[in-house]
Amino acid sequence: MTTRIDTSPERLAVLLRLLDDDSPPVRTSVEAALSEFGGDVSELLSEMDVTLSEADLELLSLLLLPSRRERLRREWIVPAGGAAAVHDDWEQFEALLRSLSDYLHDGVTMRQPLGDALDLLTEELQLVADEEGPAGINRALFESGRFEANIQEEDDPDNYDLAHVLAGNPSNAVGLGLIFLLIARRMDIDVDGLLLPQSLLCRYHEEGHVVLSEPLVKGRRVLVEDLAHRMRRYPRDVRAIAARPATPGELLVRVVEELATAWSVRGEVEDAELMEELLATLVKAPF
Repeated sequence: MTTRIDTSPERLAVLLRLLDDDSPPVRTSVEAALSEFGGDVSELLSEMDVTLSEADLELLSLLLLPSRRERLRREWIVPAGGAAAVHDDWEQFEALLRSLSDYLHDGVTMRQPLGDALDLLTEELQLVADEEGPAGINRALFESGRFEANIQEEDDPDNYDLAHVLAGNPSNAVGLGLIFLLIARRMDIDVDGLLLPQSLLCRYHEEGHVVLSEPLVKGRRVLVEDLAHRMRRYPRDVRAIAARPATPGELLVRVVEELATAWSVRGEVEDAELMEELLATLVKAPF
């Protein structure tokens, strides 16, 4: 006989009342019960007449984290060919980014899922894109200051939580660049991403001319000559990657590599090892 899993608001309410009890047996029991909720109780909390302190919310998020890790492992489905097999599969790329975003979410605050947030922003910017093309998207996203750079913490894991970024939070070069690429892809507008060390440039055409945008610096335009000068400092293999459009697989590797580093420098060994697990499904060695 299969035991019914109880993920009702009533069951959650009982567990919330036990958050203050830090005795090992109770804490272990609460964490085991919370694992049935899949790492995210934000919708249930929004429907319940309950007010939690910041400390309780932080503790609840921490207790839900093991489930978010396991859910990411389950959802991380990559073809046998790894990153190379995700060569031009933007749908799968976005699905994997969504799984990463769900894992990075705290599991207790309400927000739009990544796909819905991208759809809404695409709809909002469609008229601008129709009239001004990719330059209009660049202006609306970055020149306007709508999406800003996280200069203080460029390695913050939240930079790669794109649903968090789309909610109005800052990000780094990769996070901001991915927003541009994903929005343009939804509109069938040609915008390429160029992967540079510590940067991601977006390349498009305007009136027959190549335009390079740097989302990290308010979408400023980078002259082709300036990029060539910058690339002269890079090793040959890095120059080869930076000179051509990055594939979804290469972009995904960059995200996971940087997340692994971000967790490692923060001493979050379990999360760093999880990123290494994911990376092993993508490449045998770093790009």
